[in-house]
Amino acid sequence: MVYGPGALMRALLAVTLGAFAALGSACRAEIGDSCRRSTDCSIQGERTCDLSNRINGRGECTIEGCGRNSCPDEAACVKTYGTDFLSVACDPEREDKATFAADGSVLPPLDACLPHEVCLGEGLCADEVSARTTCRRSCKSDRDCRSGYTCRLTGSGGIYQTPAADDPDNNRQVKICQPV
Repeated sequence: MVYGPGALMRALLAVTLGAFAALGSACRAEIGDSCRRSTDCSIQGERTCDLSNRINGRGECTIEGCGRNSCPDEAACVKTYGTDFLSVACDPEREDKATFAADGSVLPPLDACLPHEVCLGEGLCADEVSARTTCRRSCKSDRDCRSGYTCRLTGSGGIYQTPAADDPDNNRQVKICQPV
């Protein structure tokens, strides 16, 4: 079979584009890697460059809008609450929950937080509507984090592991790389 010059060029172009696509997916950045723009993290756009905590002018690669167990192996999904507005005190053991006193009597639920807020473990009301979920680099020690980051346990400072849909009260903590 004889192919004309146009067919040969299309075939070569298809092979070249296929090679670049394979190369692009094999070389994409991991969660937590340094970046200046989202294309540093992924050409396909599923990973973004979060510049909110720049270290030496560089952000970190993340995935926005994650859920528990939806992040790549090197990461965990965390929920971040805006710390600028964490000012109203609450009791996480009693907020919206009736409890028992030592003598067996029932203590009524407290209601310090507004309906769109949640009482965080550190005893402060946080806006649930503006909370943001992102995949962040998991770690066991500071050696697992890039320069300018440290390995810290979630569960304070407005950063918590995203709850599982089937177990929303499970407040399990996870270690992630966070800016120093």
